[in-house]
Amino acid sequence: MDASNHIFGIMALAFSLGLIHALDADHIMAVTTLSGRQAGIKHSFGFCTRWAMGHGFALMLISLLVLVLGWGIPASLSDLAEQMVGLVLTLLGLWVLRDIFQRRIHLHFHQHDNDVVHAHWHQHADDETQDARHEHKHSATLVGVLHGIAGSAPLLALLPVSKLTSPWTGMAYVLVFGVGVFIAMLVFGGVLGRLFVFTASRGKHMINILRGLIASGSIIYGGWLLSGAL
Repeated sequence: MDASNHIFGIMALAFSLGLIHALDADHIMAVTTLSGRQAGIKHSFGFCTRWAMGHGFALMLISLLVLVLGWGIPASLSDLAEQMVGLVLTLLGLWVLRDIFQRRIHLHFHQHDNDVVHAHWHQHADDETQDARHEHKHSATLVGVLHGIAGSAPLLALLPVSKLTSPWTGMAYVLVFGVGVFIAMLVFGGVLGRLFVFTASRGKHMINILRGLIASGSIIYGGWLLSGAL
């Protein structure tokens, strides 16, 4: 009974830490920046799910190498991944600003036959190819993999399990940790999707304003990470 209670406590810790870890600032910033191109709960759910799958895959692979095969993961790898996260956040922000400019929404003036001139918001057509949209969706998975390698995720997940006697118990811990991350991201995806839908309902130009603010925040935060301030 004591042993089973001990295992249950460890798994509860893993799940709780996964819930908390999913809401790290760099995770939220990356997923929000990626999923803002199209308003919709399903769209946001998809990006959050793919990010969580990439994050979980990287974490399980690292855990397998460390706990089962006994490999040592150099600290320089985690440091490099942390710097790459900063670079990716900066590039994502710049990409979104470029996308906003290309799909820019502006006041369009025209005149009817009765000589009445009026203005309305006009948006350029989105001519993005199907292949480009496909690659854009998979970017969430790749960013999740990068986050899984970087800094706090391996440390947060592997530090407690390093004291466990069974590597398979450790693998179960990491798996439950990943489930916590996944569930937290699904909840966040729902909230994020509703935010984008609400913003879009206020006018097409409002979604680009929100995306511009998110992109600017991503660039600032990414630059902060690159500078070594964190």
